[in-house]
Amino acid sequence: MKMELSKIVRPLQAKFELPLSKSMANRGLLLAALYPEITLTGISTAKDSVFLRETLDAYAHGEVHVGAGGTTLRFATAYWATREGSSITLSGTPELNQRSIAPLVDALNALGGDITFINTPKQAPLLIKGRNLKGGSLHLGHVKSSQFVTALMLIAPTMRDGLHLEWDSVVSQPYIVMTAALLRSAGIPVTLTKNGATIPYVDAVDPVQLVIERDWSAVAFWCEALALSEGGSLALPGFIDPSNQGDSKVVHYFEPLGIGHKFTEDGLVLSKRSVLTPGHLHYNLQGEPDLAQPLIMTLLLKKIPFEVHGLETLRGKECDRIAAIAEVAGTLGIEVITGEAHIKCSSYPDEFTPPTAPLDTHNDHRVAMSLAPLAFQFPITLVHPSVVEKSYPDFWNHWTQLV
Repeated sequence: MKMELSKIVRPLQAKFELPLSKSMANRGLLLAALYPEITLTGISTAKDSVFLRETLDAYAHGEVHVGAGGTTLRFATAYWATREGSSITLSGTPELNQRSIAPLVDALNALGGDITFINTPKQAPLLIKGRNLKGGSLHLGHVKSSQFVTALMLIAPTMRDGLHLEWDSVVSQPYIVMTAALLRSAGIPVTLTKNGATIPYVDAVDPVQLVIERDWSAVAFWCEALALSEGGSLALPGFIDPSNQGDSKVVHYFEPLGIGHKFTEDGLVLSKRSVLTPGHLHYNLQGEPDLAQPLIMTLLLKKIPFEVHGLETLRGKECDRIAAIAEVAGTLGIEVITGEAHIKCSSYPDEFTPPTAPLDTHNDHRVAMSLAPLAFQFPITLVHPSVVEKSYPDFWNHWTQLV
């Protein structure tokens, strides 16, 4: 499937509701599955959340396909490891099965779990036989995905000895802070430090409704669109300040790129404003890697020299997102320098080379959404645009309000 996007030449003026935070919703779904006293203010319609909800509700004996979501597989693995007497096989798409899961499996087994790799060592599919996990203390070393820590924290209150985690380092620390905040909102005590977390056993919680916020990660794509547009403003209802989401930093990251913001009783309003073009910008996105695609595409299209570091997790996402950025940059005639966890650009051609072939989204929702604003420079064609359903099903419906 392909989608043609016409060039947009007018200022933007629109209002639409962004999706609920997939990150918060998925954490809430797992907690609600563990404790029936917990309900949520809303349910994310993102495909990853739909798959997770179905996986958590699945029959306790059989095979379950979790789709393409890394969070879905990791959270479901942790959940079913605690369901004593169950026996379930979890698998995903071929691409998901190749993504990292072994550190979580090793940790769960060390805590009393019974999980085996069915076909290939260190990869899904997984055979999970539910156990009453004992918990205790566990040292994780250098953690390459905060989702491993989060999955363990979410099931920790069900472990009879509670759980004390320690780690030497971890990427995307704000997501762990978000997890701790949701646990506390549910009435579950958490002691969180830079290098560890302690959560006691909790037999039951009082009835509580967890607030699922609008998705700050999705705001980034509209910051990108507005920054590349002729001007205007976008109203995004439902956003609150302060937020439990680390990606709420997005409005500050886009300030030097000409994006202003304010909070109203209704939510968030973004506006385009005139700023001096920065000479060189430095970002470290280790805590907010999901902002990388829209932020870097904006820097490239505005011809701003930059260095972005802290991208340790990007090569292991739905696609190699660093390579995807370099690919598009090359198509436009821009030379970028990439490393394992960084990307930088110091010079630009006088004129961009317009894309003549369809642009590949690599079946990655964030790549697809970050490519759309190229339409403020030239008409483009995208391959597999429907992949946005993974996190933002209404993205293209909202996009049509701009054209």
